[in-house]
Amino acid sequence: MPTVTYDNLPDFLKGAKVDTWPAVTLIFGEEMLCKTARDQAIHLLVDEADRSVGVETFDGSQDNIADALASLATYALLSPKKLVVLQDARIFYSSRAQQGLREKMEKAASGGEMKKAARPFLSLLAICGLRLEDMDSPAGRGKVVEDVEEEPPSWFSELLDYCRENRLTVPVGGDDASLVTSAMEKGFPQGHRLLIVTDIVDRRKALFKAIGQTGVVVDCSVPAGETRSDRMARDAVMNATIDGALKKADKRLSADARRRIMSWTGFDLRTLSGNMDKLIQYVGDRKTISDDDVTFLLSRTRKDPIFEFTNAVGDRDLSACLFFLKSLTGDGMHPLQLLSAVANQIRRLIVAKDFLLRNPDLHWSPQISFPQFKTGIFPKIQKDDGLFGNLLESWEGLLQPVGNGTARKKKPASDLVLARNPKSPFPVFQALKKADYFSRETLISAMVHLGEIDRRMKSTGQDPLMLLENFLLGFCRQSAAPMGSAFPPTR
Repeated sequence: MPTVTYDNLPDFLKGAKVDTWPAVTLIFGEEMLCKTARDQAIHLLVDEADRSVGVETFDGSQDNIADALASLATYALLSPKKLVVLQDARIFYSSRAQQGLREKMEKAASGGEMKKAARPFLSLLAICGLRLEDMDSPAGRGKVVEDVEEEPPSWFSELLDYCRENRLTVPVGGDDASLVTSAMEKGFPQGHRLLIVTDIVDRRKALFKAIGQTGVVVDCSVPAGETRSDRMARDAVMNATIDGALKKADKRLSADARRRIMSWTGFDLRTLSGNMDKLIQYVGDRKTISDDDVTFLLSRTRKDPIFEFTNAVGDRDLSACLFFLKSLTGDGMHPLQLLSAVANQIRRLIVAKDFLLRNPDLHWSPQISFPQFKTGIFPKIQKDDGLFGNLLESWEGLLQPVGNGTARKKKPASDLVLARNPKSPFPVFQALKKADYFSRETLISAMVHLGEIDRRMKSTGQDPLMLLENFLLGFCRQSAAPMGSAFPPTR
């Protein structure tokens, strides 16, 4: 059967009949959208009077899959229908899920939600073949989080303590997907159905393909990228969430209030729904929620990703730089982490600028379209990165020669290549556009000043935020000329 997107699900359900509904339903994607889709499916498949005995829910992150399948094969005593819900299932996870799990873990933990962060954290450990004990060593921890100055993020120890204090364990690996596939092939008792809810899927898995062929797949995923279309998709989901709450309460929301609540909340549908409930209760009998209501009742809860800060640095947008600097430090990020992020961004701009200067016949222009860049320039960047990688490997061979017939396990990594991910040319396109508006001398001077700021932060009593602000003031106000004396003296 075709995959149904979350926004088309209500229309799909209107024409659906219980008698012809498949035995297996898979819902995956954003948490709140999945919850809504799950409730809509339950409403269709099991009569309200039978739900207390006809619906059984299992925690896919903790419970044994075999137990859920055994329940599915057991007839309900008091209901002719039975629906087994496998919530938060892990059976579609693979190595491809690592980045998504890492982002979920960091977002929840940095916001103090350790219970919410624990599940992706433990699932990530399972995929990597790690134990909680491995997190005590930098080598093991490095596979899950990135240390700053040889120390893990400030929230990491709290997350680790939460898991240990609550005796949470890393899920044991097993071929649970094969168990479900086998059960599907054997068939379920008449009127019995399986509903699987998860956040991340690997579409290559045989189980996903099998459900796609014989079951119903509901896609509740929302693009997480930063392209215009991705942002518009997220805004559409947020607007739909707001409109749903307003319609239910018969309220209206002023345009200014809508913009503010979306800006303050960010793409966090759980918080957005909670904020709408607060506003609806606060205004009472009034029909319209105003911007004054939002500013009086709510606070800014959006967690600004660090790439928005580094993008502002690359764009020399001073007001945005100072805004995100304050916001991120307010969320608990250490100034040294922000200094490192700025240094990484400027280092990347240096690499991009160097490539442009070494290739004057490239026909590059900041006004070039992305398709033109992708087909004409990006292959040359990949070739250039390949040559540098070979050179780096030869140097590595001189420093650490391989003996006794053993081969080196992998090529040495470097942040001095432009296309770190050959499958993602758009970030490279953006880096070249940003680098085009700087001189190489300006960027190199900036790195020198960042090194001095690093020394001051670690060895003097100067305010680290003041040091960063002074740097940003000088850097963002520079033209393409060298920086000269725009920064405080380094002595």
